[in-house]
Amino acid sequence: MSSRNANSPPSMSSITIPRPFLKSCQQYDVYPVKLVERLGTKYGVPLLQLYQERFKERQRDLNLFVDESRFFVPYWDVSESGAVDQRNLKSEQEFGDWLGDDFRLDPADTGKGPALVRSVKRDPRCRFVFLPTASSVDPLEITPAALKRLLAYFQVFPSVLDFLYTFGPKNGGERESTHFSGFRTEKTFRNIQPALEIPALGRSGKRYQLCCTLKSVALKSVDEKAMINKTWRVRSAVIYHQFDIEKGTQLWILGDPLLGIHKLVQEHIHEQKNHSARFGTFEQAFNSSLQMMLHYAQWATEEWRWHIQSYEEIVDKITQYYVLIPDDVTWERDGLLYIQEREQYLTDSITCVESNIAVMKRLGTFYTDLVEDPSWPKSEVLAAKTNVKEFVAQLDEYMYDLEMQLKRANQALRLAKDRKDILIQHLNAQNAAKQESYTQIMWQQQHKTVLDAVAMKVVTVVTLFFLPMTFVSTFFSTDVVKYQSDPGSASPTASLSGLDGNFSISALRMFFVISVPLMIITFLFAYALYWRESRRIIATEREYRRKLHV
Repeated sequence: MSSRNANSPPSMSSITIPRPFLKSCQQYDVYPVKLVERLGTKYGVPLLQLYQERFKERQRDLNLFVDESRFFVPYWDVSESGAVDQRNLKSEQEFGDWLGDDFRLDPADTGKGPALVRSVKRDPRCRFVFLPTASSVDPLEITPAALKRLLAYFQVFPSVLDFLYTFGPKNGGERESTHFSGFRTEKTFRNIQPALEIPALGRSGKRYQLCCTLKSVALKSVDEKAMINKTWRVRSAVIYHQFDIEKGTQLWILGDPLLGIHKLVQEHIHEQKNHSARFGTFEQAFNSSLQMMLHYAQWATEEWRWHIQSYEEIVDKITQYYVLIPDDVTWERDGLLYIQEREQYLTDSITCVESNIAVMKRLGTFYTDLVEDPSWPKSEVLAAKTNVKEFVAQLDEYMYDLEMQLKRANQALRLAKDRKDILIQHLNAQNAAKQESYTQIMWQQQHKTVLDAVAMKVVTVVTLFFLPMTFVSTFFSTDVVKYQSDPGSASPTASLSGLDGNFSISALRMFFVISVPLMIITFLFAYALYWRESRRIIATEREYRRKLHV
């Protein structure tokens, strides 16, 4: 800033601007806390501080901006003569020179009352500022300082920040840009802050602002060999508009994925043509603003038909492949996942179309009420109402088209859900068949186990039967016990069954006397162990069932 000299008279070329506006521009780094209208009743300092803190948080969490090395901000300015100035700004220095907010104080400025500055840049008749992104999940190609500088210079309401938070990487997802939809307006026709009335810049302070989101869709890739051969991506654009109802000047700030809207503006505001007939008078300027809004609405309408048709074909192709096939084909759960994924895409598409319809309805209502406001210029009421009526009629046609696509999307979604249910039924039937097969195998295994158990039981019984006798026989075969010949026998040597050998009836009697009781005791002991173990198992099962019932 130039040094002040309180004793110097104002220079002939000095220009006055409200000092609160000057300070707001100089302190753009704390936007929106220093907005001029913080002094009124629209905002309060606590609310503006909340916006500021949220901006810092989102800037950090969303990686919302780029550094200056990637700075890229296109603009289009239409002068009062209708000439177009178009350029791409690639640094903060170029941005500041173009914006013209570096007000240099006149040496005669006293620091009191309106500020004296040496020069200003008058607002063009129409200005487009583009905030491009590589996609809906990529950062805005502007630095945070430059964005706050722009918003402070034009005293943009802070709600626009919430709309810009739809951009920026979000863990690789696009759900925020798909699901978020908003519409904010603000009219300042009465009780204007004096600091907003700046004739030197061509501003009367009587203005309206609006900000909204509109969503279009674009084909991302095509693979003729794949089953799902078309991939679509939603493009969510942020549209901010400001219009001075006395001067007829207008401002557009456009969050623009892949410069889609930039191409639209380039088509309708060609730089090699003169546009004085579109911005020369108030009526022409207001009508051109309506026409630009219609162009944005058309941009948000035209591709949805092909998008929905593509997903109808995809859903039909997938569900026919996984549902309308012979029963002897083995079913796969991948088919269920494919259908579920298509359902999610269709649901997101329905959300986007519904949000576009809601925003267009709000636009029609807003402009209809706008020209009915008593503060609207009396001389422009009739022409404005006629233009708004045509505007609303055109919006109705766009909404009708979107409603038709919405019905088609809902039908495709119902088809996907119905066929998914069929697939689930087939999968359940297939699982039931597999379960029956597993049950048959288990029954066979159980039958084999029972047979093995019976065989083991037979072996056990035989073993228990012969074990005592085997023990006694082994014991008596030793020299521990010896028997003499039976008294009364005719000879110490007798013949039995024609076989030579010694036979002792006492030994046989003793064998049975010992082995039979021992065998009985063994059986009783084995049965006692079996009975004790079976009772323990039954008691454990009863306790488990009792706990289940509790």
